[in-house]
Amino acid sequence: TSPEIAMCINSALVQFGFRGGNVLEPSMGIGNFFGSMPAPMQRSKLYGVELDSISGRIAKQLYQNANISITGFENTTYPDNFFDVVVGNVPFGDYKVFDPKYNKYNFRIHDYFLAKALDQVRPGGMVAVITTKGTLDKANPTIRKYLAERAELVGAVRLPNTAFKDNAGTEVTADILFLQKRERKIDIEPDWVHLGVTENGIAVNSYFAEHPEMMLGSMEYDTRIYGQDSRYTVCVNNDENFNMYEALNKAIGNIKAQMTDFERVADEAEQTEEVIPADPDVRNYTYTFFEGKLYYRENSEMVKKEVSQTAEERIRSLDEIRQITRELIDIQMDGCSEEELSDKQRLLNVKYDAFVKQYGAITSKANRIAFRDDSDYPLLCSLEEVNEDGEVKKADMFYKQTIKAKTVIDRVETAVEALNVSVNEFGYVNLAYMLSIYEPDITNAKEELAEKSGQTVDEITLSDDALAE
Repeated sequence: TSPEIAMCINSALVQFGFRGGNVLEPSMGIGNFFGSMPAPMQRSKLYGVELDSISGRIAKQLYQNANISITGFENTTYPDNFFDVVVGNVPFGDYKVFDPKYNKYNFRIHDYFLAKALDQVRPGGMVAVITTKGTLDKANPTIRKYLAERAELVGAVRLPNTAFKDNAGTEVTADILFLQKRERKIDIEPDWVHLGVTENGIAVNSYFAEHPEMMLGSMEYDTRIYGQDSRYTVCVNNDENFNMYEALNKAIGNIKAQMTDFERVADEAEQTEEVIPADPDVRNYTYTFFEGKLYYRENSEMVKKEVSQTAEERIRSLDEIRQITRELIDIQMDGCSEEELSDKQRLLNVKYDAFVKQYGAITSKANRIAFRDDSDYPLLCSLEEVNEDGEVKKADMFYKQTIKAKTVIDRVETAVEALNVSVNEFGYVNLAYMLSIYEPDITNAKEELAEKSGQTVDEITLSDDALAE
């Protein structure tokens, strides 16, 4: 992405009222969006993801205070509702990624990035990304219906097909989308879910049909590459004096949106101490301690809590028991040894016994009042068994293995086994997943195709669809 385009998108976020917070760039390259942030955004806590190791390592050196992961976006574990803004240029392509949470939607990679970004931005937050024009213009409206139910399209700008020619050496028509997340999913189908036509009769998203000023060029059929009968559309700008930066800023100026700080009532001076960006390792709606002070995580923020000293001590001890309990669950799911299990159970028993001796049972009224706002309180209550007479005893987790290790099947020997695993895991035939655990022998198929086509075996390549057939 050219720095001028990144700069315009960041400026738009400031125009909408964003003044810093948790910012994610899920396909960051070397970080042009981070490098072009205006002053009001520079106090943000930055998170980046980059699949390419070289680009990712360059970004780590350029932005040493940012939290940058060199991996695929599908492998990240950021919590939902954590970020204030997701910004960047998502990958385009007619292929899918494997992510169990989204596999059922059958998204192409660009639509997958949009869907996951929306989940991870907080209500009222903004997803401001560049994506292929196919997201808005494809005949099938499924992805647009999905996005519209979860976010409002506050604006979009269509870039000319030469926008990335200088930086990426490619000609592609892309859109900048500004999606503001709704408080909750609603059943809605606004106009932009459907297609319209331009003045010269070319199919285009109804948003651009109604707002042609938001296209930095005109739509044409690409006959240069696809022939005279082409129905493939491109956005073309033949103005020799065209200035991308000026034109894009002018178009963005037409977009009206308002980002408000999420549930912040304190003034700016108080926010630095009373409200801090959330730690992604802290579960949503739970207590935690940061620099010795008690905080409560609410989506993308952690809010400082003032409670009595006794209540804070109860919460601190319950937080320690919670952490050990979670670790005990995790190691069982990962298939721990008996020795590892015994060590962790021994620690849990020590912490629990000390807590009960000082504060009573976890399910007692005083402890319930202190910890009931924490979403893990029911988990801690499950550590105790209470009979009809109110007597409390320890649950089996203190002494026994209560969770069976999760079995991960990463290789099977036959196509039938791959099919059975796919149906068991997803409830349908997930071809991409099947090919990830089973490598078919296609030698005979390639030889037959080579014989029919007159090509050599080495020249034959088979797509996933061809393998399915």
